[in-house]
Amino acid sequence: GWLIGFAMKVGISNIFQIEARAIYEGLTLAWKKGFCKVVTESDNALLIDIIGSNYAVDNNLSELRLIYDLCNQD
Repeated sequence: GWLIGFAMKVGISNIFQIEARAIYEGLTLAWKKGFCKVVTESDNALLIDIIGSNYAVDNNLSELRLIYDLCNQD
């Protein structure tokens, strides 16, 4: 079930970057709360595919690299 939520301010950006930032912030919050296994849902299938692949590590979007690093830390 749902446990916690958050809000964030966004500047001028594209929706792909905003959604990636929201996923990163959500994963960071979950990690800080002690959750090491989470399910991430998004209506952006391309974003989820990139996060789940090795394309995130070399992507020019910093949010994707941050997500990759967060998901691959101990």
